[in-house]
Amino acid sequence: MSDDAHSVVVFNVSDQPFAASVEYVAEVVPIPWLAKPPGMPSIVQGILNLGGVAVTVLRADLLLGLEPFSVGLDSSILIMKERAVPMGLLVQHVDGVYPLSACRVLPIDETRTFQGCVEAQLEICEQAIPLLSWPKILLEEERQRVLDYLGQLSKRLDDLAEELT
Repeated sequence: MSDDAHSVVVFNVSDQPFAASVEYVAEVVPIPWLAKPPGMPSIVQGILNLGGVAVTVLRADLLLGLEPFSVGLDSSILIMKERAVPMGLLVQHVDGVYPLSACRVLPIDETRTFQGCVEAQLEICEQAIPLLSWPKILLEEERQRVLDYLGQLSKRLDDLAEELT
């Protein structure tokens, strides 16, 4: 990423630009093969094996209420810094990392956004880009359902491992 702790990752979802602070983004990975176990919640694209760690990959388009985009070779997964379990955010493509000092930051009324998930409006290269707040994108109920699903999946895998030994 960037040494500048006050930087943003700019990415597209359904042909619309968005940004997220690098404080929420651990890394960006190119679109890999994802496991797609049955019974996944609709917002989950799949499960990524990232160095032996299961990362739930959520669809940014569905979380933001946008038209679904086609996943392509330039699609990426933002690995988000998450307290409980790692989560990924599938985006159409990443445009780059910009220092916040290079952006004009315009305040936004949080009450006019879903759960206050937009922190500000950034002006980058004469383009207005919403700055998303990762902790506010998922409803607590959605976060809990994803965690419950992962718990069920983990139990099934543990049960299978016991049967095979």
